[in-house]
Amino acid sequence: MEQKTRRWILISGATATAAIVGVAGVLLWSPDPVISETEAPRPSGQAEHAAEGTAERPADVARSFLSVLFTSDATMAANMTDASDAATTAIRATKSGMGASAYQARLAAATPPPPDATTAEITASVTWTMPSSSSLKYDIKIPMQKSGNRWQVHWTPTIIHPQLTDGASLTYRTALADGALLGRDGKPLVQGTLPDGLYNAITGQVGNLKGADGWEVGITTGTAFTALDGKKPTSGEKITVTIDPSRQAAAQAAVDALSQGAAIVAIDASTTEILAVAQNKSLSGTNPFIGRYAPGSTMKIVTAAAILNAGLAQPNTSVGCPATATIGTRTIKNADFGYDSIPFHSAFAYSCNTTFADLGSKLAPNALPDMAKRFGLGADWTVQAADTNTGKVPPATGDQQVENSFGQGNVVASPFGMALVAATVASGRTPTPTLMRGKPSVPNDVAAAPPAAVLQPLRGMMREVVTTGTARQLAGIPNLAGKTGTAEAGGGSAHGWFVGYQGNVAFAVFVENAGSSQSALTTTAAFLRG
Repeated sequence: MEQKTRRWILISGATATAAIVGVAGVLLWSPDPVISETEAPRPSGQAEHAAEGTAERPADVARSFLSVLFTSDATMAANMTDASDAATTAIRATKSGMGASAYQARLAAATPPPPDATTAEITASVTWTMPSSSSLKYDIKIPMQKSGNRWQVHWTPTIIHPQLTDGASLTYRTALADGALLGRDGKPLVQGTLPDGLYNAITGQVGNLKGADGWEVGITTGTAFTALDGKKPTSGEKITVTIDPSRQAAAQAAVDALSQGAAIVAIDASTTEILAVAQNKSLSGTNPFIGRYAPGSTMKIVTAAAILNAGLAQPNTSVGCPATATIGTRTIKNADFGYDSIPFHSAFAYSCNTTFADLGSKLAPNALPDMAKRFGLGADWTVQAADTNTGKVPPATGDQQVENSFGQGNVVASPFGMALVAATVASGRTPTPTLMRGKPSVPNDVAAAPPAAVLQPLRGMMREVVTTGTARQLAGIPNLAGKTGTAEAGGGSAHGWFVGYQGNVAFAVFVENAGSSQSALTTTAAFLRG
């Protein structure tokens, strides 16, 4: 209500009057007629009374005092007291503490004191209506003191609330519900920290976690708060998204540096919690969880495990690695190198296509798909808040099996699927990919972990790729192991891959139409070095 339309009501006799006061203004109401629409009450003994020639009474002054107690100008009420400075400070503190709460005071019926009285006490009932629509009700006593011919309020903090002391104030505050979507660092997860599609999928699935806020009103003294009334918040749910903010930021920066489409998925190998999922704007129409591509020579991780498991070779077995070989009806080539005979572990490190095509052709038709599933490739989970597709390794024979053995043919994998492969090598356990703690993935088509007898040599072979093999440009990164891949994509283009792990961080880096694995290696370095 605007100042010019506020109504100030003075009622004679013993009739009760109510003053409803909000932090932004004052409303007065009474069952009796309004006698003035524009006149505000005057400080102390200056209020005009409706009865001619009659001296003001303590109830009149108390009524005027209450009507302006929590208006915008605290001095209006304070100047009606015998301690205006102390009153101003206390009134302002409670006005601030109660925020948008509305104040209402109703005087009790009072008999006028004798003409020679110098003190009096006026009783009033107070109601605070708070933003929660709840009410705080209590009675107060207003001590009055006569100075000369004028009555004034004898100031005491108990005029605001019976329990109030000097330096204290009434305070209303919200009791926040504690439900939230949290990042791995325990801080609230906000939009922009994840790819928009993933963030929207997570928030869309979990819904409102917050619960319902409560409230409390009480007395604040310094840093102490004594509650008078309130309602406890309804507990919400706290869900931690497993994404690591620093890993996510590093992954996003690494892929954003490329002009070609690129993606990174990183997983904690010890828990298979997903640490990072990043893609740049050039990789459109898909995402790292479901986009499937030929894995190229990164498939040799699975093929090597199948070869070791079948007893076709051991790490130190001498194998041929000719520059070109005809296997079945397919002519297989290496990347401009060849050896008459090298150890199997070196054939893996140098990425000999001819070696893997030859040994792969001798595997049983289901050997590759069965082993792939044991690494998580071709396996299926229902992952909370994410649609996923790890890839597909079909049973094959003949020429198809030859090509599948080094990651061409009809084998496809997503960056997510290849990150699971790396995590399985590092941990030796069946992965259970998780995006939200407390909401584990549900296995739909999952196999037992690979045999321990093949994992130990495989780890050494993947380490050799970095120290002396096709990823030796990353040799300066401690404890890194992995496998490069270049996958023909048709039309003369090729995708680049690097799949590996460093400590417990397993990952897959994919670069679309890169021509070789070089971009994937550069991106890996940027990601791991942060």
